[in-house]
Amino acid sequence: MDRRKALKGFLLFGGGAAAVAAGFKSYQWYRKPDLQQLPDYKTLIAELAETIIPRTDTPGAKDANVQDYIITMIQDCTPTKLQNKFMDGLVDVQLYAQAQYNRSFLECSKEQRHNVLAHFEKRDRQYSGLAGKVQRKLFGDSFFVTLKKYTVQGYCTSIQGATQGLAYDYIPGKYQGCATLAPGQKCWAT
Repeated sequence: MDRRKALKGFLLFGGGAAAVAAGFKSYQWYRKPDLQQLPDYKTLIAELAETIIPRTDTPGAKDANVQDYIITMIQDCTPTKLQNKFMDGLVDVQLYAQAQYNRSFLECSKEQRHNVLAHFEKRDRQYSGLAGKVQRKLFGDSFFVTLKKYTVQGYCTSIQGATQGLAYDYIPGKYQGCATLAPGQKCWAT
C-alpha cells in the first residue's frame, strides 16, 4: 500500500470519527430534556445545596428552600443545553457516589458528600483567561457552576438568607457605594 493512500484513509477515518463524536455530543446537549423527572431529584438537589451552604449559626440552604428555587430556575430560565448538562450532572453525582463509596449520595456522610462535590468542582473547573471565556461561550456553564450559582442566588434572595445569613436593613437610608466592614461583620443584603 502506498503511504499517501494510507495517510488519506487515516485522515478520512479520523475526520469522520470526529464528526460523528461532535454530532453525538451536540445531540446530547440540544435534545429536549425530560424536565418532568426534575422534581424526583428534589431531595438530591436539597442535599447538594445544603452541602454547599450548610446550616451553622445561620440557616442553611434547605432551611431557605433553595431546592425549589433551583428547580424553577432550571425549568423556566435555563437554556436547553444547560438543562441537559444539569440533568446529566445529577445522574453523574449519583453514579460517582455509588462508584466511590458504594452508596448513594443521600446515604453518604458529610465528609463523603464534601469529597463528591470537590471532585465535581475540580472536574468542571474552567480554564482561566481568554481560553476560559471561549470555553464558556462555546460550551456554557458546567453542572457544578450552575448548581453553585443557583444555590447562592436562591439563598441570598430568600428571607432566611437575606435576614439571618446576611445583614439586612429594612430601610437602608442613604446609598454608600463603598463601606468598610468590621472583622466578623456580615455582608449587606440591601
